[in-house]
Amino acid sequence: MASPSSPTSPSPLRRQRSSSAGSDASSSAGSSTSDLITYATPAEPMVGPEKRTTRQKVDRRPPSTFYLKPFSKMKMAEKVCNLATCPTEMHELKDEELDRGPIPTQSVLRENIFILSRGLVPLAIQAASYYVFPNVKWPLAVAYPFYVLAFMGFALQVMSRLNYYCVALGVFDEKNIGRDRTPDKSVNGLAKGITAYMFVRTGFTFYLHYNKGITPLTDFSWTFPLRLAAWEITMDYFFYVYHRSCHEIDALWFIHQHHHTTKHPTAILAILAEDYQEYLEIFFIPLAATLLVPMSFSEMYLTLCYTIYVEMLGHSGVRSYWAHPVLWGLKALDMDLAVEDHDIHHRFGKSGKNYGKQTRVWDKLFSTVGERIETYGM
Repeated sequence: MASPSSPTSPSPLRRQRSSSAGSDASSSAGSSTSDLITYATPAEPMVGPEKRTTRQKVDRRPPSTFYLKPFSKMKMAEKVCNLATCPTEMHELKDEELDRGPIPTQSVLRENIFILSRGLVPLAIQAASYYVFPNVKWPLAVAYPFYVLAFMGFALQVMSRLNYYCVALGVFDEKNIGRDRTPDKSVNGLAKGITAYMFVRTGFTFYLHYNKGITPLTDFSWTFPLRLAAWEITMDYFFYVYHRSCHEIDALWFIHQHHHTTKHPTAILAILAEDYQEYLEIFFIPLAATLLVPMSFSEMYLTLCYTIYVEMLGHSGVRSYWAHPVLWGLKALDMDLAVEDHDIHHRFGKSGKNYGKQTRVWDKLFSTVGERIETYGM
């Protein structure tokens, strides 16, 4: 999988002295001309012309320099964020003459194989342990950190895969602007959000469902696919209500505003948020769905894997039609989710549409669907 390596001797970022009126890039409140940078500035001096990151004269996005440090000199928060650093090619502006051909369609079966072959691994390891040592059951103090680490590993594999396809297939709107990097000023908050996501979502799963006496691979029933679909749609309803309210009620915009400092996000920026949004999205909204749709421990862990996969995919910007691995059948009702849906939502900013993150069901029912631009070759 393609991933950038940490440089050994970072060079200073090249500042832009010219100014332009208007930019397709995102900007944060309070940004000044002293913050103007070229995101694609390499760690080593370039031979030949510098690669641009936006069609505009000046890249007005807030500075991102932490990834240029040697890994040994990074702070802990920077190391956490650096694990998800994207290949440089994703941040570069693409030539207007580039023709990648029609938007490709990904196989739903292949995506389910990817998720299941990795999401079931920790469950299989615990089951194997119970088989070899039948009298040794995993207490919470052993099982919880094991599954947190497994969940982190799953997320990193999803990240690596999406980065690979973003380079191979391209990203949406790449002829106008490259994907955003993690701003330096957001590193601490993003690292905290990543950590909270991993511990909290697995935490309430353990609190509600874990029973050390049950062998994990025997903890599934034939109705799980139906309940998984119901859980995703239910959670997306709660998310839709909160999300649309934040956009349309001025007094609530502060909850979600920080997440929209990126207009062309990457998979890791799915977690870019401040405290109130994190409480809602990481804990209360998925907990509400969990209390309404019954799951066993193993089923709930696998549900978390499917959920983070779709959340990261929706923020990746990968130029492809990538149907929801569980809810793909909604295409017959024109309620199917595409990667471009949430990508367009970020470009709209506060006036955005496409409020759903797991489905288009609620956007379709409440007439907040945004028109796709590239997915169907429009």
